[in-house]
Amino acid sequence: MALVSYALREDPNSIVLLQDAGRRYDNYCQIAVFQRNIIRPEFLRQYLYFAPYTATNSKYRGSITDVQISIEDRGYTPMYNYVAIIDSEVEFSVTASVIRQLSKDYMPAWGVKSYLDYFSDRKSGIILFLRVYKVNQTVPQSYLEKGIRGGSQVLKLYNELGEDVSLPIDGIEPVISDNKFSYLKNEILHLLKIENALIVFYDNTEKGLNSLHERVIANKHIKGTHERWRDSHLQWQYDDSDDDSDFDMAQLDYEVIYQEVMDICPNMKSIINYARNIKAARLGEYDYHLSDIHTHSEKESEAISRLFDMSFRAAIRDALNYHKRYGVDIEDAFQVACIGVVNAIQKHNEDVEGLFPSYAAIWIWRVLMRDLSIYDRNVRIPAHYQERISQILKQIPNAFEWSDIRYISYVDFYHLILQYSDCDEDEAYRVACILYPAESFEEFISNEENETFFAKEDNYLQSVMESASYKPVRDALDRLSERERSVITHRFGFNGESESTLEELGQMYGLTRERIRQIESKAKKKIEVYLCKQCFISKKRQK
Repeated sequence: MALVSYALREDPNSIVLLQDAGRRYDNYCQIAVFQRNIIRPEFLRQYLYFAPYTATNSKYRGSITDVQISIEDRGYTPMYNYVAIIDSEVEFSVTASVIRQLSKDYMPAWGVKSYLDYFSDRKSGIILFLRVYKVNQTVPQSYLEKGIRGGSQVLKLYNELGEDVSLPIDGIEPVISDNKFSYLKNEILHLLKIENALIVFYDNTEKGLNSLHERVIANKHIKGTHERWRDSHLQWQYDDSDDDSDFDMAQLDYEVIYQEVMDICPNMKSIINYARNIKAARLGEYDYHLSDIHTHSEKESEAISRLFDMSFRAAIRDALNYHKRYGVDIEDAFQVACIGVVNAIQKHNEDVEGLFPSYAAIWIWRVLMRDLSIYDRNVRIPAHYQERISQILKQIPNAFEWSDIRYISYVDFYHLILQYSDCDEDEAYRVACILYPAESFEEFISNEENETFFAKEDNYLQSVMESASYKPVRDALDRLSERERSVITHRFGFNGESESTLEELGQMYGLTRERIRQIESKAKKKIEVYLCKQCFISKKRQK
């Protein structure tokens, strides 16, 4: 037995389809409804009765659909012996394409225009995924009267005396199977991802509820901030004086960022001083200047200049983050970040959704990754594989900083990728070759340890094969026959074996000394051919 203390207000036709579970309308099995506002986390694990909107206070408005006509003609009405649990909720970007597909396939009670009108003043909306259950008890209509007078989406139940009340329910029976519900939910989430409309998904796990709780708190702070700014909104448009009421809305301490940049690169002091003297963006200022740019007004050049200045410190911040993350020169990163800001201003149009700072941040990182790619140290690789390498780097522990790569060996870097990422040996080797910085040729040939690579003696192959742990050598050994591999292993002392003479190997295999030499020579030739194909030795050296 469970207790029900709340009701969920919803459109009557949507409730009918939720309860129907595809029985009478086999083409539609509705499991989701729209909401304008976030539902608080404390309601996600509770049973909720349905509270239908009345005709005088409806949720949606618009032309009637075929499904509505069918529901009304057949006299289907919401019944109160059903309860629902909010399984999860998702915030999504409201676009005509998304609404059209959701209305057509998953929420057919209303048409596209009705849903778009419902979100007319919103750029994002909420989808609630509801698990509906049939129960033995009904909720008296009088228990909904007090709560239904307001505008809340979730109503508290009150008895005739106006007191809070909780009703016991039993005989709980789901109207749809778990598998079918999960399938339909995944279909809707997949649609949102394909349309690039999925903003955030909150499930009823502890992690999801905590994230939802943080979002609710953030909404309260934002609402309070807008109330404090309401009287002074857009006042800056008509007042050129330096009014102290204009304050910085940034949530970051940019002075800390500025100081860190100057510690890394003192030459950027003049740039930092310029950023400090820029007046911070004020409420509504981005939209005001973007309007001038979109309409090509007389103030367009001034608007472009002001937008660039307002995004100037964001370019410094992202350049610092890019430098710390990938070890690139911070001055180069800042220059490229500024190009990203310019691109954002030029590419922005009225169809772009969201705030300009977020749009500019996307362009800054896009240009940084394209024009200052960290993966171009040795070779130029396709953009799609850069994304794969970025995924691999995220799997490496945070203890490893990109700037430390010059202080570890190539072999250590290869094993680091192999240990912590999902790469196999071949991919780890390929990624390590791409990411590991190229060495100076002058430094390489001046190093006495590398003299053997340029020696003219006949036994240079032995210097290449000094370590059997070196991956190309292991790959070359794998291409030998079993006897050839055994002879080479004992001859050069690989795998912990002691070096053996030709005479000793002849006694071991019951062969003559000359035959062992022939086997060794043939195995060496195979290794040389493989190393030449893999570009570890030159064709001239092979000959």
